[in-house]
Amino acid sequence: MFLPGFSTAQKVTKVSGRGVGMDVVKRKIAEIRGEVEIDSEINKGTIITIRLPLTLSIIDGLLVQISQTKFVIPLSSVDKCYEFKHSTLVNAINHLIRTDEKEVAYLNLREMFEIDDTPPPETEHVVVVQFGSTKIGLAVDNIIGQYQAVLKPLGRMYKNQNSVSGATILGDGTVALVLDTNKLISQYASNEVKIGG
Repeated sequence: MFLPGFSTAQKVTKVSGRGVGMDVVKRKIAEIRGEVEIDSEINKGTIITIRLPLTLSIIDGLLVQISQTKFVIPLSSVDKCYEFKHSTLVNAINHLIRTDEKEVAYLNLREMFEIDDTPPPETEHVVVVQFGSTKIGLAVDNIIGQYQAVLKPLGRMYKNQNSVSGATILGDGTVALVLDTNKLISQYASNEVKIGG
C-alpha cells in the first residue's frame, strides 16, 4: 500500500495512478515525526490510524492572566465569564458566589498556584467551567481573550503535574501554561497534591 507506484486501478492507462499515492502520505507524516498504520480485513473494512506528536495539538482556549503569569483554559470547558469585586470574593462564604441567580463554588487560582508577587486587582474575573454535571468558577486577575494554542509538552520534570496539560508560546515569546481544568478541580477536591510550588 505504501510503495511508490501502487495503484488499485484494474487497468493501467495514461491517467491511472496520477493522484497522490500513499507513499507520499506516509513520507509527509514521517517528516513531522508521526506514524500511519493500516489494519485491513477482507469483507470487513479498513482502519487507518494516524499518530501525530503532541507538539501538533492545537486547542482553542481562553487566555487569562494572574499577575505576570499567563494561563490558557480550554474553551471547550468554558461556560461563562463574570466580573467580581475582589472584596466580594474574599468575603464569600465557603467560596460560593452568586451568578445568574445560582450559587457557584469557585477556586482562587492565585492561591492555588501561590502567585503573590503582586496584590490582586480591585476587580477580578471568574471563569465558570463545566466539571462533570456541575459548574465551578476559576478566579483570575484578567481575561485577555480567545487564543488558539499550539500545545507543547512540558518535559520529564513536570510529568507528575497533572493539573497542567502542556504549554504554549505566545506571540511575544512568553510561555503560557495550558490548564487541565478537570484534573485541577479533582486535585483540589481530593487534596491529594499541593498544586503550587
